[in-house]
Amino acid sequence: MINIKMYPAENGDSFLISFGKENRKHILIDCGYAETYHNYLKKDLLELKEKGEKINLFIVTHIDEDHILGAIAFLDDNNNSRFIEVEEIWYNCYRHLQFEKKQGVLNEKEKRILQREIDLGESYVKREPIGGISKSEISVKQGSTLGALIFLGGYKWNNSFGGKAVSRDNLEKINLGDINITLLSPNEEKLEKLKKKWLKELMDKKWNFNITEDNLFDDAFEFMMLMQEESQIEKTEVSLEEKNITDSVEKLIEEKTKLDNSSTNGSSIAICISYQKRNLLFLGDGHPDILERNIYNLGIEKFDLIKVPHHGSKKNMTLDLSRVLKSDKFLISTNGKNHTHPDLETIAKLIYMHKDMKKDFYFNYETKASKWICVEEMKKSFNLDVFIGNGSSPINIAID
Repeated sequence: MINIKMYPAENGDSFLISFGKENRKHILIDCGYAETYHNYLKKDLLELKEKGEKINLFIVTHIDEDHILGAIAFLDDNNNSRFIEVEEIWYNCYRHLQFEKKQGVLNEKEKRILQREIDLGESYVKREPIGGISKSEISVKQGSTLGALIFLGGYKWNNSFGGKAVSRDNLEKINLGDINITLLSPNEEKLEKLKKKWLKELMDKKWNFNITEDNLFDDAFEFMMLMQEESQIEKTEVSLEEKNITDSVEKLIEEKTKLDNSSTNGSSIAICISYQKRNLLFLGDGHPDILERNIYNLGIEKFDLIKVPHHGSKKNMTLDLSRVLKSDKFLISTNGKNHTHPDLETIAKLIYMHKDMKKDFYFNYETKASKWICVEEMKKSFNLDVFIGNGSSPINIAID
């Protein structure tokens, strides 16, 4: 038996996947914001501890605030008073990118420059932006980045990959006992683009000092990546009434859009989990090119559950990708407030491509897209059932 818990994470992701009935194993993927952790996730982690269980694998898919800030809150809390064991953490940051780090030490001026960037980053994650997503739980202190907390907590960090980057070019298949994981993304090409983005940031700031092994680079890198705002997408401005006509789905899937070229999203960890002949896809914010190719190569006809990439953004869904995403259960995690995700174009591709197969869609919040496909004509025409969370409690999905 597998149980998937999808937490209300505002416009972010947080999933707890539990395997078996007794002496269960658990994989935690992302933690949303600090409030996601404090309001929902911590309670469940304490219950696992009471049962003598632990987190066998904690995956932080990539450096993006809607995936990482809750992880910072969790590890800060767990480091202060170790209430649950975490066997291994997968997370790629500065130290895992293939920089040519030169010998030598930073002078005091260079240290002050990096510390200023760290201070700016700490102020950024403490802000309370429009939408009510409070980040005030993040403590402002040295070592408050996720990388620093993993290191200070003494966790096994990317150990399955020999301490190197979580990358298909380092290792594709990982076994956690009877749980098998196939890494779909990233590869070295995607991580190289993240490295180039970081180097460009340094050049734009006209920093000409050498990149070294100094820990200040770790913190500065993470905060600078966190402060990169995702570009706003173009909206599909159509009325729900117009889109009730199912013929218009074909028009939506033909809409052309610019694909996601974000290097941080491209570095996102995406996996296939296989357990007792069940196969689940958790696709992070991954790019459609690498996802489509590697999912196709799995040779799996149908998946038991799919977490849709990048909250259903149309920039991360192509017709080719939708063809290999064959399942009767789709998870879409977002409240749709920051970037209007999920996009109707993504939903259209997913429901049209395998329209004769029964499909259940799970939304942890009501969105424009969830209301659209809830219409009886849509559900009947595309063989759908729709489950919408209340935005204030997790959704549980059980797979026997």
